[in-house]
Amino acid sequence: MIEKRSHFVLTVKNLRKSKLWYDKVLGSLGFTIAFANKQHVYYQSKNFPYFLAIFQGHKEYFADKFDHYRVGFHHLGMAVGKKKIVDDLYKLLTKMKANTDGKPRHYPDYGDELYYAVFFHDPDGLRLEVFYEEN
Repeated sequence: MIEKRSHFVLTVKNLRKSKLWYDKVLGSLGFTIAFANKQHVYYQSKNFPYFLAIFQGHKEYFADKFDHYRVGFHHLGMAVGKKKIVDDLYKLLTKMKANTDGKPRHYPDYGDELYYAVFFHDPDGLRLEVFYEEN
């Protein structure tokens, strides 16, 4: 059985810049910083089963560009309890001039016309999703 300290780590080019971005985005979703130093930041939420961490990447890889269709990480999806949270996050992302895949909408091709989501990208292009599934 998997237990304590389960975590999901994203590698970023500029930890300071990314921390400011993630502080706003994850903070709006109820995350707080559990631990931070010059090399990484761990976020936690009572409603998310893992620590979500960002780690400072190594300079020799900075020229590499993220593509969510390469082998590896595609995106991180996080469920929320209300449709309004998805809409409010989109407003925040718009205010931050963050890169999104468009306005929140229903995605019936994801198996259910009640699946409502917004997809967006962090400063390094890593793809994230926040979604609500209506009952």
